[in-house]
Amino acid sequence: MADKKLLKHAEQLAAAVDQVHAALGPVLSQPLSDILPKLSPLQRCELEALVAYSIHTLFWIYLKVNGVPPKEHPVMGELQRVQRYMEKINRAKRGGEPEPRTMRVDAEAADRFIRSAIVSTRK
Repeated sequence: MADKKLLKHAEQLAAAVDQVHAALGPVLSQPLSDILPKLSPLQRCELEALVAYSIHTLFWIYLKVNGVPPKEHPVMGELQRVQRYMEKINRAKRGGEPEPRTMRVDAEAADRFIRSAIVSTRK
């Protein structure tokens, strides 16, 4: 039973590696120095992020296969960093919509503070 499960996982991994190879084949068939000048700045960012993400993902898989917990390895932080860049690139592709604001002014609370300060200074 365990051998069948292991074989199934190995086949899935082989299929995933084939997909990565097929996706990166056109990029890897020629030097990046030949490809990058032909691309727009946004396309260059996308390509460079894709390459970085692919390399880090393959290293993550390598660690996992060798029994090293990848969540505790610095590669996890690098994957998250590249994902943040990819999110920024996607925002730029959608028209550069701004990031959601995490802080906002509570106007009612500010009004209470001001009124309280005015009242206390009159006394």
